[in-house]
Amino acid sequence: MRSFFYFTTKYKPMEYSELAASIRPYFSDLSDFELQSLLAISEFQTYNNRTVILKSGNMLRKAFLILQGSVRGFVIDSNGEEKNILLRSKGIFVGDAEALFSPDPQKLTLMSMDKTVVLMFSIGSFEKLAQEHKGVQTLYLNSLKEAILRLTYRVNCMITMNSEERYLDLLERNPDFLKDAYDKYVANYLGITAVSFSRIKKKLKNSTT
Repeated sequence: MRSFFYFTTKYKPMEYSELAASIRPYFSDLSDFELQSLLAISEFQTYNNRTVILKSGNMLRKAFLILQGSVRGFVIDSNGEEKNILLRSKGIFVGDAEALFSPDPQKLTLMSMDKTVVLMFSIGSFEKLAQEHKGVQTLYLNSLKEAILRLTYRVNCMITMNSEERYLDLLERNPDFLKDAYDKYVANYLGITAVSFSRIKKKLKNSTT
């Protein structure tokens, strides 16, 4: 893992300009000053494949935006098996809601699934910025809305769709993500075995040839 803290006062104008330009598409509603303020409380981190980003049990109350790569969040069940709760890719904010918005420790372990770059920040610092800057407040509210919509959709899919329909839906919504994810992680996320997932993929492949 390679990381570095970002404080605008430690960078030359050209360096700041390049860094700000690289993430500007994710924060189009922020003013330049608001973006600078956000970067000042944030940390860029780069992770190799299958590296823990935030481990279960921590009390850090941190979240991050995925700038490159993809991430899975999982828990360990009573049988010692990993259960994938979330799969997230580029452009999405990630965090364990229970740890971010309650005094409880983090339940999920968040791990990279390929080379992954994130913008990490403390939720407390982020909330403080949201109170001071309208643009950051809008970003904060929109990220919460997005998280609620994703959770609601996830629950609806698990209840109303069969395993093949869930896979087709995931394939339609995020084909780039599935190119990099291991089949066993996708199968676990869909709530099926790796063998069943392989059968579904084979069936769909045969139907298109």
